[in-house]
Amino acid sequence: MLNPDFAIFQDNMFIAARRLMADLTPPEELGEMLLTIGEPQMPPPEFVQEIMADRRTSWQFYPKPDGSAQFRQAVHDYIGRRFGRPASARLDPDRHILPVPGTREPLHMLGWLKKATKPHPVALVTNPFYPAWRTGALASGGEIIYLNAAAENGFLPDLAAVPDDLLARTVIVYLCAPSNPQGTLASRAWLTKAVQLAREHDFLLVMDECYIDIWREEKPLGLLEVAAGIDGPDAEPLANLVVVNSLSKRSNAAGLRGGFLCGDARIIEAYRLLAANGLALVPDGLLSVAAALYSDDRHNADIRAHYDKSFALASRALNIVPPKGGFFLWLPVGDDKAFARDLYQQTGLRVMPGSCMGVVSDGINPAAGFVRAALVADHPQIAAALDRLAPLWQRLQEQTG
Repeated sequence: MLNPDFAIFQDNMFIAARRLMADLTPPEELGEMLLTIGEPQMPPPEFVQEIMADRRTSWQFYPKPDGSAQFRQAVHDYIGRRFGRPASARLDPDRHILPVPGTREPLHMLGWLKKATKPHPVALVTNPFYPAWRTGALASGGEIIYLNAAAENGFLPDLAAVPDDLLARTVIVYLCAPSNPQGTLASRAWLTKAVQLAREHDFLLVMDECYIDIWREEKPLGLLEVAAGIDGPDAEPLANLVVVNSLSKRSNAAGLRGGFLCGDARIIEAYRLLAANGLALVPDGLLSVAAALYSDDRHNADIRAHYDKSFALASRALNIVPPKGGFFLWLPVGDDKAFARDLYQQTGLRVMPGSCMGVVSDGINPAAGFVRAALVADHPQIAAALDRLAPLWQRLQEQTG
């Protein structure tokens, strides 16, 4: 007998997308091309291999929940460079920062920290959602309520529309900026509202900033940057807030499983205890690599330049305006499942139907009608994929006027 709550995982977007295509075969002469997964295909910077070689004698040591002082200081300094000196000035690397093995585990486990903290609890999850947000909401023990990130709201949840009686029961909220998958940048007013609501109603605001360093032209605001200008309700400068960040996208290092939590010292201490008693910890050698990556901004600028060219190719091929953040195309196609099936059967190109990424909330699935395509490969492969996609996209534009 298994936990019946786990039935929710059967609609995982990747499972649903594979099921949708199971009866189809791509054209034999073309074969299959995958644009479904946000996994960078370009390598991390070369110095990663050099540091790994230098740290080859460290693998006999158990990892520690706190990681290393070198890593925590590197993250502190990164925050100061990226989000401004006021953001880092209020941070104590020993109290506000912890290493984590990527974002998926902490997004999930933060939910456990809020379990049984309010009667009749509620967990709010941005819709469409990354699966780990929903898993964390499930762990919190609260009723899961989805906040639609619909086109009419700029693909960010309308925080002002959430009723006060619901917020009073809320224990945890999962938001993401830049938004995944749409690439919308959060405004200062929106981030400020999120901070104010978290403190007024005493819930944990979890901000997933996995894509904060993948942008074009306009640098995205981060929660730490905005929170630095807002006085907390007590002596804790990051009260009710936690940011989750990783090197997967920033540094093309998804396999490294390196990232950090930064936030409310009380949450960080509770998470440290949880990690010490049962979570995966980041080995010392990998922490050295992660510290070097967070200390270096040049390689991230090179990665952004690569995506700039990728979206320039897409703009020319599809006549679209690129998103401001992230590395996904989010294309309005009408019937997203039918479009994805036709595209795969005719061209071998796999994209993610938006309706697989969200659920119906308030009568709509805000992701329905869109497909997501990850522009994460090298430029020749992206150009080839766009060549396959463009004819169907253009026909759709002609049909819809």
